Amino acid sequence: MELQKKTKIALLMLFVSIVLLTVVLFIFVKPVDNNEPVQTVTKGDPDTVITVTPTPEPVPDDSGGEQVKPEEQKGLTNGQRYYKTLVESGSKNILLIGQDAVYHAYDTIIVLSIDEKNKQMKLINFPRDAYIDYNDKILNELKKANPEHAADPSIQKMNAAHAIAIDLKYKSDGGGKFGTTGNTVYAMNFWYDLMDEVFGIPIEDYIVIQTDGFRKIVDFFGGVWIDVPVYMHYEDPLQNLYIHLEPGYQLLCGEQAEGFVRFRQGYTAEGEFKTYSVYFRQKNQNAFLKAFFEQHVNLSNLSKAGDFIDIISKNVKTSVRGNEIFQYANIMQKAVRGKYEQITEVIECPTNKNINGILYEILKTEN
Repeated sequence: MELQKKTKIALLMLFVSIVLLTVVLFIFVKPVDNNEPVQTVTKGDPDTVITVTPTPEPVPDDSGGEQVKPEEQKGLTNGQRYYKTLVESGSKNILLIGQDAVYHAYDTIIVLSIDEKNKQMKLINFPRDAYIDYNDKILNELKKANPEHAADPSIQKMNAAHAIAIDLKYKSDGGGKFGTTGNTVYAMNFWYDLMDEVFGIPIEDYIVIQTDGFRKIVDFFGGVWIDVPVYMHYEDPLQNLYIHLEPGYQLLCGEQAEGFVRFRQGYTAEGEFKTYSVYFRQKNQNAFLKAFFEQHVNLSNLSKAGDFIDIISKNVKTSVRGNEIFQYANIMQKAVRGKYEQITEVIECPTNKNINGILYEILKTEN
């Protein structure tokens, strides 16, 4: 009886903490940037044109003998590496992706890093428009697999990585972290290698969240109290998006919460149309996640888990299976009861660059 009770608590805790926490990390169905003015390119930083360099043909060796193939490029990028360490050794790192149910785009990219040793939980928010410096091997393989995607000037944005992976059927022949079959598996295998190579983050598991259940989840738990930093007014009937929020500490329902985490541009109280930085929106997303976690991820909500499992199952894809459920449940119980420190971090992109007519954010790297 005691074992059954512990098992039930473990299962419920998993859904209340890990899965529920990540469900609220939803993607923008269509980014609220349609009329946003083009940002100014960093002064002195000319437009750059990406050209795919053909793989050189084998050349004869010095002795005039048989042709020798050049060494094959390794990895995904040209040695691109973020400038600092983001996670502690031994941390459990879960990739959280917000996916548009219509366009299947990845526009919310967050890593939840749980550090048991230092009793910390860190949310790392990645810019969707960050430029990924793919090497010629990857670009040439993409050109063969899908010329149309290869010609898309926005294909090297971070949030387009899954499209490359699916085109390449990445690691379908084996060697991938998460298996060999299916578009989500191809994408997550690619993201696993990308996160490790560029950011030094070994991904333990992934959770991909569809947007459809966001409002339902927030409403199910009675909303979220949050401090709205500015007057938010924006309407887009095509997206069924109507944002009307006054500044100040208040309880947001599901629809209002959606507007809060999506807002980046709109009218001020004085009627001026204003565009905010991507960091403004990321900061609001992090604040919302922290508030949701503090207000709803607790032992008193365990009894509610069974009622929202149906909502989660229709909107979540995850690699968490079997015994891992109990492992994560145990970790999350420690985090809740031990009051782990909650840290948020936004990836630094100090400059922008116009590449083939597309504005990219340039990661701060070691070089």
